[in-house]
Amino acid sequence: MEEFTNNQQFNDFENPVPQRPTGLTVACVLSFISAGWFTLANLITFLSYNFMKSLSSDENYLEMMEKFAPDMDEFEAAMEAQFAVSRVSYLLQALLYIGSFIGVLYMWRLQKKGFHIYAISQILLLIVTAALVTSVTGATIIGSVILTAIWIGIYFIYYRKTLQ
Repeated sequence: MEEFTNNQQFNDFENPVPQRPTGLTVACVLSFISAGWFTLANLITFLSYNFMKSLSSDENYLEMMEKFAPDMDEFEAAMEAQFAVSRVSYLLQALLYIGSFIGVLYMWRLQKKGFHIYAISQILLLIVTAALVTSVTGATIIGSVILTAIWIGIYFIYYRKTLQ
């Protein structure tokens, strides 16, 4: 009997290792993909901003793009909107997506602080987007607010049930 009490299996039975629910796993994987993608996209835009901005006024480049862009006016409008936004906003967004990634990583490890990091990063992303992007481009932020609320809600459910 003494051998059994010293056995690791007995200790695991007494203090089981918490298991990550499948729903939390799926949510985390989707968030990892999203945060990674948007971090990369914002970093590339930040790093190539000046070069791409110079191309947007280059006649040779625009002539070449006419072959690939079905609606050149729409293409030029999209480029104009992209460069109306401050270069710094792309860096801020990339950093906040890294914050989201870190928050999800903590939640993956079942740590409550991950929820707080994620939620704060996402709310700051909404603020940065509203202040530096939509105020310049005139786009709406309603869809982003709804999606952010849904994802924070999903993680809040696991925050209350599973995270430690």
